Amino acid sequence: MNLQAVDGNIYALAGNADVLRATGTAVRDGHVWLVAGPKGQVILAGNIAAKNADGKGGTVDMDTGLFTFWGDFAKVVAGQWNVTLPAYTFDNGASRSFTRSLNDGTSISMTTTGANGQSGDLVADQSIQWTGGASLALHAAHSLTVSPGVTLSNQGSGAVTLRADAASVNDGGSITNNRTIDWSQSTGTVSALYDMNGSYTPGTLLANCAWVAPDYSGLVTQITGYKLVNRVQGLQNIESDMSGNYALGRDIDATGYAFKTLGYASNTSFTGQFDGMWHSVSYLKPDISFMSDIAANAVVRDVNLLNASAGFALRSGGFAGILAMGNHGTIMNTFTSGYIGPQSNFSTTDMGGLVGTNYGTIGRSGSSARVEHGSGGGGLVYDNQGTIMQSYATGTVYAVASRGSSGGLVHNNSGTISEAFATGAVYATRRGTVCVSCTGLGSDVYWNTESTPQTENGGNLPTSNGLTTAQMSDPKSFVGWNFGSDGAWAMPAGATHPVLRWQVEH
Repeated sequence: MNLQAVDGNIYALAGNADVLRATGTAVRDGHVWLVAGPKGQVILAGNIAAKNADGKGGTVDMDTGLFTFWGDFAKVVAGQWNVTLPAYTFDNGASRSFTRSLNDGTSISMTTTGANGQSGDLVADQSIQWTGGASLALHAAHSLTVSPGVTLSNQGSGAVTLRADAASVNDGGSITNNRTIDWSQSTGTVSALYDMNGSYTPGTLLANCAWVAPDYSGLVTQITGYKLVNRVQGLQNIESDMSGNYALGRDIDATGYAFKTLGYASNTSFTGQFDGMWHSVSYLKPDISFMSDIAANAVVRDVNLLNASAGFALRSGGFAGILAMGNHGTIMNTFTSGYIGPQSNFSTTDMGGLVGTNYGTIGRSGSSARVEHGSGGGGLVYDNQGTIMQSYATGTVYAVASRGSSGGLVHNNSGTISEAFATGAVYATRRGTVCVSCTGLGSDVYWNTESTPQTENGGNLPTSNGLTTAQMSDPKSFVGWNFGSDGAWAMPAGATHPVLRWQVEH
């Protein structure tokens, strides 16, 4: 259903029943568009429903200059309700409609654009309090304000995102909370994102003392304020505050920028949170690594470092990885690709595709980077003394020096590795499909004897764990591995080896 007006108005009037309804198939969601243009108006006086044929999901998109509510019963019943308009201040009608829709399970996203010469500001002038798992996202082109006397709250598992500078243009957008954000009865999260040149006034924040971060989320706080990073210079500026919380506002192209490893010159660890928000930084060329050290309480999550070139200025005897030289904290849902290798001192450099030395936790992360080293190298990590879980490496690990040694996943392991795999080529005098020097590996480690005819993995693994390609394609060959719907492993159709289930489902 598509209703459009050219500089006019759209009236969606209802009596006692729904008047706008879209139904689709299980393949294509039901979808309602209300497009009045930047000078038009959408007036919502009744109900709008958008659902799949199975009664679930559906999307309602509204794009308008003005948005008005008539009556006391207007709401949207859908999986997602998106509203785009130049600027907005919530009145009673909007508050009531949004609350009803959220209570019915409709997640809402409102974005202001600053069109028609308007400020682009978004003001929550009335309270919105709902129950359930639906989420509310308020994205302002410039700044976002929660007015005095207003409460935003959820009882359930809903999340709220308050974002300034929605278009990631470094406009100095700020978040100002003049009253209360109450998530004390919610298991969801609150994120406030503001421009690095703006400000954040948190106001009264009530968190749930029983809140527990979801597995593999990498979250450490339920309510978090983030500085938005939109340019490669913003990444470099993290050096000035290594304890801050940062989030990528967009994908970043770092081509041609001479990036200096964060914290290396000042010998300072990163102690904050870095959330990529599932964005990518491409063509980053740090002198050694993106960060020198990730501290014990710090976290890096949900980010891709793609086509990177790292490690060129590593001093003799050091360790490096594209993401970090060392990790004492948490790395989750992070991926690297490209190349890491030293410029000189080939005989004493140790490299990992993601991290040099890991003392902390790495989960659901991977690397396809080519690792060239002079002493020891690992496809994901050089030296693991911490925990690696549900992670992988697919890049080539190549020893430049004649006495070098390479491990497909890690070089040394004295920590814990679980539910992980490596498929990259390994070149060295001493080499291992998993690692070169390992302790603590279980008996359920397998390798392909046709592509990897050598078994040096630092442990006394039975020869029966060496499998043919045909056996590697059969889940029954992997004793102790869980390929069920709740398990870590999956075998896609036509695959020649198992992969992690999260790789297939995300």
